Amino acid sequence: MSTELTTPTEERVRTACKEFDRENLDVEEALKELFNQYPSNSDMRHVLLKVVALNSLYSTQIFVYSEKVPNVLDVAQHIHKNAKEIDSALAVGSPEIVDTIAVVTVSEKKDRNYFSFATKYCSWHQPEFYPIWDSNVERYLGRLQKQTDFAKNFNMAAHWKYPEFQSVMSALRDSYHLRGSFKDIDKFLWLYGGPTSSA
Repeated sequence: MSTELTTPTEERVRTACKEFDRENLDVEEALKELFNQYPSNSDMRHVLLKVVALNSLYSTQIFVYSEKVPNVLDVAQHIHKNAKEIDSALAVGSPEIVDTIAVVTVSEKKDRNYFSFATKYCSWHQPEFYPIWDSNVERYLGRLQKQTDFAKNFNMAAHWKYPEFQSVMSALRDSYHLRGSFKDIDKFLWLYGGPTSSA
């Protein structure tokens, strides 16, 4: 069995988008309608709806209830408390806001960095600016980096912040001459980033 990755091309990205959309149409349409209806984060009720729906439908693994770590209500309150900063940053595609959303601190609970959730939350507000990170994406990019060094010696295993991840995704898009959006590339990585995905 080949260990070579399926590398991205325009055609493969288009094919991945069609497969993803076919398999996830209802989920994608529901989230699109929700985030379009409530684009700002100034109303706590709307933020909570977005957090709960995204956590459930995109499996971001934030507990619904927990006395030990921040739960979905804590995350929604964190976003709402920082709504002005978050909405201003999202409007211009500021990458630093992902890390602001990700790190949730609640008194008498363990701090948590919900990085994957934060990338998805920002992506649903502004998909053209915010590529999604999850374990499949990290796995695929790490293997591709070893194979081709497309991101110029970037260390996928090292601790990094969202602006660095965004630059890696831009390097991927440039290196493989992909004209699609980050959302399109996300769908390709969803398809080909699994633990057994290869050429």
